[in-house]
Amino acid sequence: MNHELSQYLRVERLPHIWCPGCGNGIVIGALLRAIHGQGLAKDEVVIVSGIGCSSRATGYLDFNTIHTTHGRALAFATGIKFARPDLTVIVLMGDGDAAAIGGNHFIHAARRNIDLKALLFNNNIYGMTGGQASPLTPQGKMATTAPYGVVERNFNLARLAQGAG
Repeated sequence: MNHELSQYLRVERLPHIWCPGCGNGIVIGALLRAIHGQGLAKDEVVIVSGIGCSSRATGYLDFNTIHTTHGRALAFATGIKFARPDLTVIVLMGDGDAAAIGGNHFIHAARRNIDLKALLFNNNIYGMTGGQASPLTPQGKMATTAPYGVVERNFNLARLAQGAG
């Protein structure tokens, strides 16, 4: 692979495991173009992920990376940023990771206004475990845990972050 962005990839781990048609690769490409465009050195960047489809990205990215426990990516990232405020800390989270088990960390990270970059990959379901509804699954949409459609309204995480911060 001879592309200017390949320097940021662990090419020996490719091809990726994402499903055909999945947008995760597009998001990762945009992230790498942004890092490259900012002129950041690889050792100035830490990428933190939790659990879920999107969080598999840290295995493919050739930066300082940490693949954490479900819902705790923001908590780990907060500790990294407090210990090393000079680093650019980027958090990759899925909708389940950010809005469900990690929802409390999402609220408090927004409240603290920590200098983190958080990317939310929203596929509206728990994709790796069978398609269960997540807190961001739109009302009325079917999922394996909601065969007649999700009853509850979904979260608007942008408004939640705004309200918390």
